[in-house]
Amino acid sequence: MSKALDRRVRILCVSSGLAPNSRSERLAKLCEGSLATKGIITDFISLKERRLDAFDAHSVYDSKNYRELTDLVAAAQGLVLASPIYNWGFSSELKKFIEYVGSTDDARTTPLFDKTISLVGAAGLPHSYMAFGSLANSLMMDFKCIINPYMIYVHNRHWEGEILVNEASERVEKAMFVMVELTQLLQHRTYRSQWEI
Repeated sequence: MSKALDRRVRILCVSSGLAPNSRSERLAKLCEGSLATKGIITDFISLKERRLDAFDAHSVYDSKNYRELTDLVAAAQGLVLASPIYNWGFSSELKKFIEYVGSTDDARTTPLFDKTISLVGAAGLPHSYMAFGSLANSLMMDFKCIINPYMIYVHNRHWEGEILVNEASERVEKAMFVMVELTQLLQHRTYRSQWEI
């Protein structure tokens, strides 16, 4: 299995859960740990610790958060985006992060274009699985991202205290293996995307 892994790949894990004991943040850290065991360089951002101002498509471009976040995304070939599930969707904090790194005031491309993306959701109940759809579609259509089809959906019944049950742990491992393989293979693509129809 190690021959298939490109150790030059860098993946950014983003946790958007703001709760003190955020399960989506715990999942993001499990993903980061899984990637590290595969020899992947990782960076980790908690939006709980790095609160973002409202996105205004103007003064935000001069902010420290904008510069640091876009630099981290530019350095990564893939992103793991972890969020609590609210109202059948991903959190507004994650949407704000995407607005930051997906916007620019003076270019036809952004660091978010062409990334491989793994979506990770922490929910209360089993029936919000389709919450991934809207965000996955916008990332594909706006930024030409490649979405890992092995999305991680975990709800309350997948936890025993702070430990994931085996079924969910195995899904985390499978999703991260596929994430690495996709990201590695796509390093050899010959195209680069920009804003276009």
